[in-house]
Amino acid sequence: MIVRLLNNLRLRTKLSLVVIASTLMASLLLFAVVTVLEYYDSRHRVEERARGLARVLAQNVRAPLSFEDPAAAQRVLEGLGAVPEVRWAALLDVQGAVFASFAQQGVSVPAPVEVGLHTGEGSAQALFSALVHVVELVRVDGAVVGQLVVCTDASPAFSATLARAVLVLLGAAVIGLLASAVAVKVQDGMVQPIADLADVMHDVSRTHTYTTRVSTQRSDEVGALYEGFNRLLGELEARETVLQRQQTRLFTLAHIDAVTGLSNRHHFRLMLDEALSRLSGHPFAILCLDLDRFKTVNDALGHDVGDMLLTMVGQRLTAVSREGDMVARLGGDEFAMILLDVADRQEVQRIADRVLAALCTSVDIEGLTVPMGVSVGIALAPRDGDQPDQLLKNADLALYGAKAGGRGRACFYDAGMSAGVVRRLQLERALRSAITLDQLSVVYQPQVDLASHAITGFEALVRWRHPELGDVRPDEFIAVAEDAGLINEIGAWVLEQACLEASTWPAHLSVAVNLSAVQVMTQDLPLLVGRVLATSGLAATRLEVEITESVLLNETEATLAQLHGLNRLGVRIALDDFGTGYSSMAYLRRFPFDKLKIDRCFVKALTTEPDARVIVHAIIDMATGLHMKTLAEGVEREAELSALREEGCAEVQGYLVSRPLRVEAVLPFVREWATAHPPAGSQAAAAEAGQAVAFLG
Repeated sequence: MIVRLLNNLRLRTKLSLVVIASTLMASLLLFAVVTVLEYYDSRHRVEERARGLARVLAQNVRAPLSFEDPAAAQRVLEGLGAVPEVRWAALLDVQGAVFASFAQQGVSVPAPVEVGLHTGEGSAQALFSALVHVVELVRVDGAVVGQLVVCTDASPAFSATLARAVLVLLGAAVIGLLASAVAVKVQDGMVQPIADLADVMHDVSRTHTYTTRVSTQRSDEVGALYEGFNRLLGELEARETVLQRQQTRLFTLAHIDAVTGLSNRHHFRLMLDEALSRLSGHPFAILCLDLDRFKTVNDALGHDVGDMLLTMVGQRLTAVSREGDMVARLGGDEFAMILLDVADRQEVQRIADRVLAALCTSVDIEGLTVPMGVSVGIALAPRDGDQPDQLLKNADLALYGAKAGGRGRACFYDAGMSAGVVRRLQLERALRSAITLDQLSVVYQPQVDLASHAITGFEALVRWRHPELGDVRPDEFIAVAEDAGLINEIGAWVLEQACLEASTWPAHLSVAVNLSAVQVMTQDLPLLVGRVLATSGLAATRLEVEITESVLLNETEATLAQLHGLNRLGVRIALDDFGTGYSSMAYLRRFPFDKLKIDRCFVKALTTEPDARVIVHAIIDMATGLHMKTLAEGVEREAELSALREEGCAEVQGYLVSRPLRVEAVLPFVREWATAHPPAGSQAAAAEAGQAVAFLG
């Protein structure tokens, strides 16, 4: 316990105790040495005095002892009464009997036997006794005639010796105390820097402020200790700096998206948990955003441009967000926002509208005009959930609803969305294996020349029959294929099938194949089409590719290069659904299309809406002036056919002519059509003109 107590004391206290204890021990040792030396010295002086006295008495008692005169010997011994320290004296004859004796008042002379015992020398009892016994032999002419024993009391001498020893002790104590005070003062000067250093070390260990430094002018071991401590702090500071950088880097890697500098999915989830923890009285909204057709841009223009586009998206989202809102990139082209403390649905809608306005515009990146669009799904907390997974799931459902509604829009979560999203996910999963499982097929809808009544070709249309989902509408699964990145594979397969099958048809029949905007932007179409033509053996002049106006909406040099490359192969190019998008006369001038296809919405309104007929007339006149053919889609009624013939439309297709045909029905249909509709100008042409119209009906 004492050791534990000492270990808990401060160094200064320990050293002080050591100094005091050492001084005390030195004083006690000095006292003991002085006392012992003084004792022996005093005893020796008493013995020498007693011995001298005994020698004198021995000379004086020789005669009485020789003449056997005890009275004379007694008178000699009684002279010792003047010596107070002599307690008794005894003169013994040769036989050891007491011849004469003397004793101070109150003291008795021991018996002869006891006197003999007192005459022993060097015993421990005699050494430490207060009585000193001296034996002196009495000789006459060299012969021993007796012996004289003198007992002296050394107590007075010992008392004086003890007094001197006490004085020495007191002096030693005073000197020790003074020495201790000086030593404590000196050791304070030595220990204080160490104590100060210990305090600094304690503060550093508590606060981790490794920039602290200690200074001293000393060049001794303490100074070396200070320098070593400063070097240690310097190393710790350097390591702390490296550690902080590594921690910052690890935090960045764990919480920050490397491309955009926004929070990543992990950090977003942490912030979502924090927002939910204080949900009471603090409603918020989650916005899940998905860039429309980002994969197309990434594949067509490269990952560098894609990364720059993602960075710009992050910057624009940050710009439209409020203070305290969180913007994160969840991965790929998926972003998310947490809108804290929203007052109501209208406030969320206003922010979502700002997001759409910021991201649904094209951007210029290194001289390239890059199209950009976004769909937004919104979930409100706590209305749509109070758990993170539930909120994210509902926001994703709303995002799918926004995409299904036509992209470029924001959609709030609604409980009825689940079925539609499940349907979309089922389609995507099934579509990934549709080609492998031979579930896709190509059907062909005939196209008729109004002047000659002849079948000029067929438009290839893809169909999908799933064993569980049934016949899936093209407009439904094509959109899914574009979002899932499957459209290139499906489009290439349709092109190969159509060219391979058309190569078995008569040489005057052509085949028209639709190309997705994604294909135009991401694939090397001249290379693909050239390879397919070479493999199938189909002449390039018998292939017509159809593109929509959306391909040219964000016209780039790369897009025009694709189209010119197809044109150089000899492939004809038709502009599909003309007039339904953002029609521009400028791209008709920059690229000479071979055909304009009038959309079915104008055809259906021909006989009911005068302005529709004006538009169709203008399209046909413009195409004629630009040396382009026109083809009207979706012709289903004879009145529509008559109006188109009157306006000068070159070709038609639709249910009035025929529904799309399976490949094995194409050639029989061509033969039946040729039989029923001989070329215009033949002998029966006039007679059969009415029949032709009737057949078309």
